[in-house]
Amino acid sequence: MLRATFAGFSVARGALTASQKALDVTGQNISNVYTAGYTRQRLDQVSMSMGYGNYSYSNYTAQVGNGVLITGISQIRDPYLDIQYRNQMANVGASDSKNSILEQVEGVFDETMKSSIKDAFSDLESKLLDLANSTGSELDDSIVRASMQSLVNIFHANATNLADKREQITDDFENNSIRQVNALLKDIAELNKSIKNSHVLGYPALELQDERNNKLDELASYIPIEVIRTDEKLSSTEKVENVQVNILLNKNQKFERFTLIDNDKYGSLESETADKFTEVTLNHLQYNGNTVVTNPDGTAATAETAITEKTGDTVNIFIQGGTFKGTLDMLNSSGVFDGDAATEKGLGYYEQAFDLLVDKFAKVMNSLNQEPTADNSGGNLFVTSDGSTDFTAANIKINEDWIRGIVKLKAKQDPTSGSTQNDNINKFIDNLNKDQEFEVNVPATGNKSTIYTGNFYNYYVNTIESTLGIEQQSTKNLLDNHVTVINTIAQSKDQVSGVSLDEEGVNLMQYQQSFTAASRLMTSLDEVLDKLINGTGVCGR
Repeated sequence: MLRATFAGFSVARGALTASQKALDVTGQNISNVYTAGYTRQRLDQVSMSMGYGNYSYSNYTAQVGNGVLITGISQIRDPYLDIQYRNQMANVGASDSKNSILEQVEGVFDETMKSSIKDAFSDLESKLLDLANSTGSELDDSIVRASMQSLVNIFHANATNLADKREQITDDFENNSIRQVNALLKDIAELNKSIKNSHVLGYPALELQDERNNKLDELASYIPIEVIRTDEKLSSTEKVENVQVNILLNKNQKFERFTLIDNDKYGSLESETADKFTEVTLNHLQYNGNTVVTNPDGTAATAETAITEKTGDTVNIFIQGGTFKGTLDMLNSSGVFDGDAATEKGLGYYEQAFDLLVDKFAKVMNSLNQEPTADNSGGNLFVTSDGSTDFTAANIKINEDWIRGIVKLKAKQDPTSGSTQNDNINKFIDNLNKDQEFEVNVPATGNKSTIYTGNFYNYYVNTIESTLGIEQQSTKNLLDNHVTVINTIAQSKDQVSGVSLDEEGVNLMQYQQSFTAASRLMTSLDEVLDKLINGTGVCGR
């Protein structure tokens, strides 16, 4: 079968159009080389065939294609790298939030300041030594009381600072992080809808897809997510990508999926804090394909990162990554004070470890002053401001009776002794340096367990100061490792999806030459056709 006379012009025109469009795509890439989150675009094209065979075909007929066909413009991305990047973003988010909170706790227990706990204990010991060496018939214990008041003031200041930090972190989590995640869920769902509508109208909406990918990456820094992409057919030739976003949670050592986004539908998260325990409520679309989630055993939330249903039924599942994990672990976990030393040493650990120091100190000092003196002036040196039996850094206060002189510091163990030896003051000094047993209640058994044996100074250094330093260093090292890994993945992503000016420059020359060649083809065909029409005559003339 003879080829159509003007078919070559269609081929040349298609080549010109493809080369011109390829130049346009290259220009788009070059203009967005520094646009954050931009994904390199590529012109998709295929060779047009002659279609199916026909009856006039023979072995001596050469079939030639009909040129090039532009099928669309696509992005160059590696889905596997996207998954790796988002998984690592969750790890970075968890370590970064924990590291940030530990830095704030470090500011509370900053021993470089002049008014530090260790200096206050040293000053108290010094004042007690001065009092022990006094030879007066009636001791003036005001210098010791002033030193103890300074120590109490530091207790109060640190307790207030810790409470402020907890309030700030909780407020930021509830009013910023939760809102930001919910805004991201809504934005991604709306982008899904806009992208689908654009596809229906024949526009690929690549820029909207870039925006969606950026928001998915940001969401992955807050919570661990899984992105599932499926194709929905719009027609026999057109299809659109549907996006479903699941949050991955751990339930009984197994990952469970809760759907947060399904095309244009989206769920939400809520947060509530009571008794220093911050709880997250998950309003999801589906749970492993089912729309109902119940907890058959009805267990209550423990001091862990818990997710509860809107109905209030607690599900034994926990966030395994992201900023949410780091923040909630630091807000809710108290280490050994939870009855499990393996849990995170969060804010609760430092609050309760500090309160345990204060409680032990106040009760030991009070016990040494209980026996009455010659003038019946013995009694408690410290009391609680709220009337409770346990001392904390916030409620400890100097006994008003001591300030008024009704209670005095007991100088002698035997008040009837005529000796001037201040042996009970020496006992105060000895107990400052004597090993004490610091015990905590074990929630599971109700019994007490000793977590440290040593004097007050060493307890503070080892259970608070050193522990904080070790936790900071290990968290910082882990964060650095995660950042190194994510930077490596980001570089791999950039190599695939980023714009290279060198590569685009080569493409410019390539497509320019292609356009020139297609133009030359058009000219050649015009010259051939002109010769055929105007340069040949009818035979026999």
